[in-house]
Amino acid sequence: MDAMKNKAGLTRVMGAVLAAAAIALLLLFPAEIRAARKPAVPALDPYAGYVWPPPPDVAKIRLTGVLTSRSDVEAGSRLAKVLAGAALQGPYEQLHRPIGCAFDAKGRLLVSDAQLGALYRFDKEGRRMDVFGTSGSVKLKAPLGVNTGADGTIYVADSTSQRVVAYDDTGKVVRVYGRAGELVNPTDSALSPDGAKLYVTDSKANRIVVYETATARMTGSIGGAGVGEGEFNHPSGIATDGEGNLFVVDAINARIQILSPAGEFLEQFGSLGTAPGQFIRPKDVAIDAKGRIYVTDGAFNNVQIFNKELQLLTFVGEGGRQPGQFQVPGGIAVRGDEFAVVDQLGHRVQVFRHLEESTGAKE
Repeated sequence: MDAMKNKAGLTRVMGAVLAAAAIALLLLFPAEIRAARKPAVPALDPYAGYVWPPPPDVAKIRLTGVLTSRSDVEAGSRLAKVLAGAALQGPYEQLHRPIGCAFDAKGRLLVSDAQLGALYRFDKEGRRMDVFGTSGSVKLKAPLGVNTGADGTIYVADSTSQRVVAYDDTGKVVRVYGRAGELVNPTDSALSPDGAKLYVTDSKANRIVVYETATARMTGSIGGAGVGEGEFNHPSGIATDGEGNLFVVDAINARIQILSPAGEFLEQFGSLGTAPGQFIRPKDVAIDAKGRIYVTDGAFNNVQIFNKELQLLTFVGEGGRQPGQFQVPGGIAVRGDEFAVVDQLGHRVQVFRHLEESTGAKE
């Protein structure tokens, strides 16, 4: 009889312990525990209503995502991380002052962070975030523009170190461009279509420096200080089109200059002003496979999109902290019908996509 009583008492004690443990788990991890009890329900798209132009016009572009930290791409829950003993926070868990961005051939998004001296790689499909450039003998100090090659090489302009650092897909340094005295203030880079040349914007030197990609040997420079054709006043971003022509953000001159692969002036568009198609603080430029030209403006807090005839098609964004708004947009990257824009003071990157209705003949 005593044994039965002891067993019953032990059962009650164990039940109380298990109940207390369950309550503690619910308090610590309510989302994870409740999710396990209920059937999965597809999450609604929080950005579905952010489109341009807004209704009643037919939407041509929509916001598809926002990236700020590791948690935006990695699948691990808070409970799983705690059970694995992983730290919930660290110096590189989130963006602090993003500047430049680029898509690689696999669709992963690379983002430079000038405050942390780091290069982030967001892989939404693989549910992974990697960080490069923070260790080893070649550390990033103030990374700005990011560019990728067809072979997977990643090029990062480091203004403080006065060089462009090239990484392979694993984050290993494979080449450095910019020997002593060659670069003053590199801000961005772009490859020729065949990958043989690397063009680097040297902002404070008001020129484009040309390198042989395979050897990192400087082969020449383009431009000089001024307001004339082929002259620059603090060039910032640069991109190349399928024909190898250079599109250069001539920042203080508030224009985009188009040069031949040899550096000869071809055309320009934009001027200082507040009308559509003009610029105040142009930051970066990108060109997609359809010839559309994207220009970010840090004063307008938007992206203006032009067709290959240099006519303004539309713009996206305005000043603010909400989705689709910007606090100084910087780097821009395109891949297919998708484009990503760095929101510098918003500490994030916003990703947009062209809708089917936007593929009209004039584009």
